[in-house]
Amino acid sequence: MPVMGFMEITGETQGKIEGSGEMPRGNIKIFGFEHIVEIPRSQNTGLPTGPRIHNDIVIVKEVDKSTPRLYKALCEGEKLTRIELSWNRPLKDLSENENYYLISLRNAIITRIQPVISQEYPIKDYKIMEKISFAYEKIIWTWKPDNIIHEDSWIEPNKIIVRKNSNS
Repeated sequence: MPVMGFMEITGETQGKIEGSGEMPRGNIKIFGFEHIVEIPRSQNTGLPTGPRIHNDIVIVKEVDKSTPRLYKALCEGEKLTRIELSWNRPLKDLSENENYYLISLRNAIITRIQPVISQEYPIKDYKIMEKISFAYEKIIWTWKPDNIIHEDSWIEPNKIIVRKNSNS
């Protein structure tokens, strides 16, 4: 059984942006995910040469009822106050799923929407997909089984995050 990802989005003006997902109802199912955090380094020494760089988070989702509202958020530059990306996996006995990994974004914006027609993504029926790119002020990574949490923010003192747009 594959790992399942879901997304919930709350906008500053639109409120909760629901998808067409059924379990849980109103979620936005994630079919693909990319995110790079890197630190620039010297080619000669390998030592850091500057602050970390957070690239956009890029998800792949099916075109669904959230699509027009996500375009609205992009076109109007709406602040997305809360985005939750969560992943489930089957328990060892396969009796139920465990929600084991969570990425939370605060004060994000959509930087890009790119429709994709491809058979690359594992869905039963051939459907139009879209890549959505998000930039954010704060990110929180949570490994739920052991409650291991780390967060990073460019708005907190002594923390500098340089953002790059992803062109994937």
